[in-house]
Amino acid sequence: MAVFLRWFRGLAVVILLSFAMGAGAKPLIVVGTPELRYRMEINGVFTGIDVEIVRAILNDLSIEHEFQLIESGARIIREAHQGRVDMVMSFSFKEERAEYLNYPQAAYKDLSWHFFVLKDNQPYITFNTLEDLKNLRIGAVNEWAYTPEFWNSDLNIVKVSRHTLLVEMLLNRRIEAAPMNTQEALYDLRQRGLDKLITYLPKPLVSRPYYNVFVKASVHPEMARLQAGYDQSLKKLEASGFVADVFKRFLGQFPLE
Repeated sequence: MAVFLRWFRGLAVVILLSFAMGAGAKPLIVVGTPELRYRMEINGVFTGIDVEIVRAILNDLSIEHEFQLIESGARIIREAHQGRVDMVMSFSFKEERAEYLNYPQAAYKDLSWHFFVLKDNQPYITFNTLEDLKNLRIGAVNEWAYTPEFWNSDLNIVKVSRHTLLVEMLLNRRIEAAPMNTQEALYDLRQRGLDKLITYLPKPLVSRPYYNVFVKASVHPEMARLQAGYDQSLKKLEASGFVADVFKRFLGQFPLE
């Protein structure tokens, strides 16, 4: 009986250690919405500017990780609130987001958002203030940051779940204008030969930094170490020229503006 009890205790210890090791090996879940050149999945491989830089940071910190792309920004926000993801790529700062996300100090990109319109409508549409757009149907992604003034305006805003819908809505004349990431939209339009049909208004709606952020509800054991080391690791990658090389590799000689 004593031999059996020693064997049983030994087996229990092995099982508990296995569970502990398995829990420790759980990858950090990094999510983002798909954006050409920034966050993409090609033949089952996640890549893009944000993916490659985040991957390099996590590798530098020796943190196991897994990327996922989620079409809906609203769903990403729900997943973050529930703590089902650990890190979110490319979020601008909003006060309400700081309630459930921690922001790093460093950002490696500033993005501009312009109003895109059909070229044959461009002569009739101007944008200096939001008041100029009051008689138009404006497409926008639900829960996307843009600006507080945009969402609090009296504009006729047609909400959609993801950015990929906006180009088709412009082409089908369901909307007259839509704010879109300038770089992403121009690349997409030129790749599809649609730049002859769609252009953007000169003045941006907004230009601001975008961050990779940490989910407060995350219970991942490496989260504290990630937050402590993120800024320093990014600075090291910038100093080595890695970040500049990633931008050049994905944007190349493509004329963005």
